[in-house]
Amino acid sequence: MGSVVVEKCSDYNDDNILDAISKALDKLGGIEKYVKPGMKVALKPNLVKKKRPEEAATTHPSIIKAVSKLVKNAGGIVTIVESPGGLFTISSLRSIYSYCGIEEVALETGTSLNFDLSEVYVENPAGKYLKKITIVKTLADADLIINLPKLKTHGQMVYTGAVKNMFGAVPGGLKAEYHLRMSEYNEFANALIDIYLSVKPSLNIMDAVIGMDGAGPTAGEPKHLGFIIVGKDGFEVDFTALKLVNANPLDIPIIGQAVKRGLCPDSFMDIKICCEDFDSLKVKNFNMPQLDTLNTIMYYDRGILKFFINRLKPYPRFHQEKCISCGECERVCPAHVISMKNKKPEVDLKRCIRCFCCQELCPEKAVYIKRPALLDMYIRYRKKTRMGVCKNNEKDN
Repeated sequence: MGSVVVEKCSDYNDDNILDAISKALDKLGGIEKYVKPGMKVALKPNLVKKKRPEEAATTHPSIIKAVSKLVKNAGGIVTIVESPGGLFTISSLRSIYSYCGIEEVALETGTSLNFDLSEVYVENPAGKYLKKITIVKTLADADLIINLPKLKTHGQMVYTGAVKNMFGAVPGGLKAEYHLRMSEYNEFANALIDIYLSVKPSLNIMDAVIGMDGAGPTAGEPKHLGFIIVGKDGFEVDFTALKLVNANPLDIPIIGQAVKRGLCPDSFMDIKICCEDFDSLKVKNFNMPQLDTLNTIMYYDRGILKFFINRLKPYPRFHQEKCISCGECERVCPAHVISMKNKKPEVDLKRCIRCFCCQELCPEKAVYIKRPALLDMYIRYRKKTRMGVCKNNEKDN
């Protein structure tokens, strides 16, 4: 049984963030338990794309600043490392570090920003699909990796947190290859688990002060959550985060597959939670539309119903009035099924793998995920059926 600490933190005031993270780490033995003088420490935030901190798509600079200070005070040599979605170039990194407020943090704290595009192969004997993985060399060379994820919804994986954030260890265009090779929910979930196991962060410090619900991970709505989650085990951190937003962790592909592989407990009772009043921190009305979609698809993905499953799957659609004809969706599509016609994107849905990279990386929120009418009908039917079962159970009791 591992330990996960949940600390209340209502805003991104630098002092409040530093205090909350320090308290959480003290309950896990203090930062000195993990960071020794002279250690090369890599901080891995979620910097998926160019987004302002207030848009809640990326790890907030105050989180990175606080952890940088704590690590440096313990004698660590700190580097901030990310391989964002889309291009992995020095110019794209420089732009993202600046736009997301990370360059300012680096200047203020004396922390290095990674611009080394080198990559290395790492052996991954615990992997299910990926026994050997290419990751950013700076991460492989670090003595210690601290994972700094953001709590958000996700178009394909429903939820993104500690485990999913390690996908950013994979350099640039290789992410598209993994999307293409393992496009089914559970296949891709296992690939993400394999990547997490290969990188092996020693600490996970989750930014859940303001998360993102709705059309995450980049086009959703900022949602005040009011806490920070810290733990050694990313699976347990994610399990805890999902309980706090009132989702069933076992419904999330990454957690469900991790449980099957014996990497994560299947019960919240098996995680030692350090929190003054856990129930008071639970978030009401955290909007996860992707979960209804996934549960319905997985429910009908069996027997003779498999024939109809592709008719149920959501697909990308374009707000033509928002589109600026930048062509980013065409460039980042792993399956190469988006083309620009008369300066507007069109998608070949027959070949679309539903990774929703186009939605995730569109700079103008011009791509949205459309649920087929048939899927909406089945979702309403399943909800009504479940409500009927619950009412009958209440009568029986």
